[in-house]
Amino acid sequence: MPQDVREWLPTEHLCWKVLGIVEQLDLSAFEAGYRRDGQGGAPYPPGNLVALLLYCYSKGIRSSRRIEQSCWDDVGCRVITANHQVDHATVARFVRRHRSALNSLFVQVLALCGQRGLVDLSAVAVDGSPMEANASRDANQRLHRLEDTIVQCEAEIHTVLEDALTHARRVEDDEQARDDHEEPGDEWPRLSRLCDRLTRANLAMTRLRERSMPPPSEVREKVDAAERMVARAEKRLAAETAAHQGKLKEYEERARCDREAGRRGANGRPPVPLEHKTVLVRQRTRLEKARAWLKRARTPQPALSPDSRACLSDPDSRLIHGKHGGYLQGYNIQIACTRRQFLLAIEVHDNPSDRTALVPMVHKIQHNHRAADLPGEIQLWLADNGYASANAFEALADLPLLVSVTSDAHQAGFPAKRQEAPAGQQAMAARLTTPDGKEQYRRRSALVEPGFAQLFQRFGRHLNYQSHTAVDAEIKLLGTVHNLNKLISHRPRGRS
Repeated sequence: MPQDVREWLPTEHLCWKVLGIVEQLDLSAFEAGYRRDGQGGAPYPPGNLVALLLYCYSKGIRSSRRIEQSCWDDVGCRVITANHQVDHATVARFVRRHRSALNSLFVQVLALCGQRGLVDLSAVAVDGSPMEANASRDANQRLHRLEDTIVQCEAEIHTVLEDALTHARRVEDDEQARDDHEEPGDEWPRLSRLCDRLTRANLAMTRLRERSMPPPSEVREKVDAAERMVARAEKRLAAETAAHQGKLKEYEERARCDREAGRRGANGRPPVPLEHKTVLVRQRTRLEKARAWLKRARTPQPALSPDSRACLSDPDSRLIHGKHGGYLQGYNIQIACTRRQFLLAIEVHDNPSDRTALVPMVHKIQHNHRAADLPGEIQLWLADNGYASANAFEALADLPLLVSVTSDAHQAGFPAKRQEAPAGQQAMAARLTTPDGKEQYRRRSALVEPGFAQLFQRFGRHLNYQSHTAVDAEIKLLGTVHNLNKLISHRPRGRS
């Protein structure tokens, strides 16, 4: 065999293609995180570790320990790492340290795809699908169990610290130092576990409060309604006050005329003062209630339900309907695909429902479109009936958007239960009933459904990291590798 390991691989091997693309990427964000004063150990070159991650993820190897093993028995990994064996801790620390820089690779790879003319913006389809979190479904606890867990952890931590303080005072006072040779037990691992459990329980309580808050669209609707009520109450109070003040002035004028004419007490009963007028008191009370309602609408408070629950293993994950029935502990992953399943965006949505995800996804797609400097504009936006929302349609009224408002079966012409559009969505329903609308909407499933199939076939449905930030970086790395493999496998068509 050749003595040079680089000669073991053919020129068209995936390893060389990954290294060639990494050379075109801007890795300054990675390099800026390392010291330049010569102190400390020499780090691995960031470009090598980025290429190692992209190469291993392209082969479906996502575990840091499996990546470490691949550095021993995979020739492509040995070429990338210059025959060094990178341990799993180095890989894990690199991913954790450079999450934001790894996120930026998605846009850079998308820009390379756009420069080669691979991204077709004639239509973009958005869809969501669950992925299993690195957490147990059995770790979900209801509100009262979380409160008990917090109280128990705080009590045990207090006991451990009190025992440590007592022992420290005993040693300091040198009491029974000659007779007592028993060494105290090491409670610090237990204290660390208790603090970690307490932190996760408090984070779970925070997530429960956040999820019990109404969505921003609902808050905006309530604030608008409360402001209209306050305006009506103020207008009515001002009108009633002006009318009664007119009566008071009229009575004072008549009384003055009577006094000048020498008639005393002949003007009748005087009107009730402003502060005691029944109509004005009622209107002032109504205005105070309207203002109090407006204040509550502007500052909504969480309404925790006793049945609400959160996961102690990963408080950011949630119970989500599985694709094949039942529930799973996971995250709602949103993607946006163009032709040939190039990803324009891949995001984590906190809500299991897709209804509130359309507007954030559209804004993220537009941001990536500008950041990657893709040529042209998006001609058509497509989404299924899970995204149907009157508020979303109002916010995106200036876009060529088609969203099914009944059901995909009814939209395709098959019998379905849901055949009528809800209130506020008739305009979208009318757009979908036209021949052009039907023809354009048929493109949705062919654009986005294979995108999820390709992602799950390569990477599976299970996430390795915990917390929203870590999962977001993980799925963006998956999206980067997905587009990277599209870029690598693309072969320009020859002239006919």
